[in-house]
Amino acid sequence: MIRQHVVRGITAPVAVGLLLLLGCSGKGDIIPMNLTPKQPKSTNGAVQVGKATAGPRVTVIPFEDGRADRTKIGSRSSMWGGDTYFNVSSGSAGEETAQAFADYLKRKGWHAQYAKTAPSTTEAGSDIVLSGKILELAVDARRGLLLTDIEARSKLVIQASNREDHSSLVRTDAHSGSHDNVLWFEPQDGEDILSEVLEKNFERFVVNTKFEDQAIRFR
Repeated sequence: MIRQHVVRGITAPVAVGLLLLLGCSGKGDIIPMNLTPKQPKSTNGAVQVGKATAGPRVTVIPFEDGRADRTKIGSRSSMWGGDTYFNVSSGSAGEETAQAFADYLKRKGWHAQYAKTAPSTTEAGSDIVLSGKILELAVDARRGLLLTDIEARSKLVIQASNREDHSSLVRTDAHSGSHDNVLWFEPQDGEDILSEVLEKNFERFVVNTKFEDQAIRFR
């Protein structure tokens, strides 16, 4: 469980102003969110990528979105009533989840890439194809008096298909996390915690698998 408390100092006049502003916020609006986390950068500003290790070539394709409501990935509620909804900036939670997974694997040194479709059986260049299904993916912000509590949840099925021997493996993981008492909520706050929760799913898959020649197996 990820939990973070964020409380910042605030003067009385500013508090009153924020209270009025938050009370007048729009209802029913749609706020786009990016599921791909910001990649860490080195001191010179370059994106940090893990040192590539010897291993098979991996392609990650879009996940199936198995949620009942695929139009949004959460909401922000107001203490005065009404909700603002979050959706995926690209419009496809399955594609962005797969892109985030491929980016995570590359940072871990895997020879991974994202593709919109699986390579054909006669096409060279990929030893393992990773796919999956989204069972739950949501971030909800609940606003109280000046402070907002944010909670994110994810449940993913990840499937790996080995092209060499046509074997496969499947793993399901669920994770949740929260940021409490956030004074000034911004969409970036929701993106950050949802990315953290997603990466917990990716991490559990990685630590519980290993490479054997050009295939992936459970440890």
